[in-house]
Amino acid sequence: MPGIRPVAGRVPGILSGTAFRKSWHNPLVPTSFLLLVPLCAFVAAAYAAVGLGGGTGYLALMTLFGMDTEAMPSTALLLNVVVTGAALLRFGLAGRLRPRLLLPFLLPAIPAAFAGGLISAPRQIFLLALAAGLTAAAAAMLRSAGSNDEPSTPVPAVLLAVAIPSGILIGLASGFLGIGGGVFLGPLVLLLGWAAPREVAAMSSATVFTLSIAGLAAHGLRGSIDLHIAGPLAIAVLVGGLAGAHLAETRLSAKALKRLFAVIILVAAARAAFSALT
Repeated sequence: MPGIRPVAGRVPGILSGTAFRKSWHNPLVPTSFLLLVPLCAFVAAAYAAVGLGGGTGYLALMTLFGMDTEAMPSTALLLNVVVTGAALLRFGLAGRLRPRLLLPFLLPAIPAAFAGGLISAPRQIFLLALAAGLTAAAAAMLRSAGSNDEPSTPVPAVLLAVAIPSGILIGLASGFLGIGGGVFLGPLVLLLGWAAPREVAAMSSATVFTLSIAGLAAHGLRGSIDLHIAGPLAIAVLVGGLAGAHLAETRLSAKALKRLFAVIILVAAARAAFSALT
């Protein structure tokens, strides 16, 4: 999930964007960049475990380290594509992806994401509503984490009746906010009881991967990506994403995955609320 698009400009941080790029061209790698790389890898591992890209986490770190805000959205989208591509590969090889359940959500979400990128509306009210909705979803997920109920397969008519309008709303919100969409799809499918946590993680990976690519195309890679910075970060999040997806597949229980998903959703809710109030 790439996160909420910041306002263009420069954000004070540990190292300003210009100094950051200039110092990276120097023979000595700046200490701040050496801190940023493993931190991004850690974020990627945590998010990939539940099928998300970590965009909100990368944006927070890039803001802290003073990266130019014009380059942040496209860089976060690129990192999202790398992480969710790695997670999707891992979950796909394990047979977790369920196309018949995913596609009714995903297909209407793709054009809606393009349309959402063109919407101009008061962001503050939308972000506050988003924060409230995500908080409620996280709370419900935490309450259901102890449940051992087996997922049920919806009948096609019910699936289409829920998935098509939900996919459109997910796409519109993703395009409007500049996020990957998995943060919406995952809790919805889990709360409906239509898939197990690992299957939901695979669906979320596919959703974020697809909508992030759509976002890059729709926004025309606005905000140039400095490959001297994005390249090492992409390698770091690739390693972190593979590690996180492998951990989710082999080590974490379904209950642990639900709790981790809920915590990450709460982080996204907190970021939305903070962005709305600042």
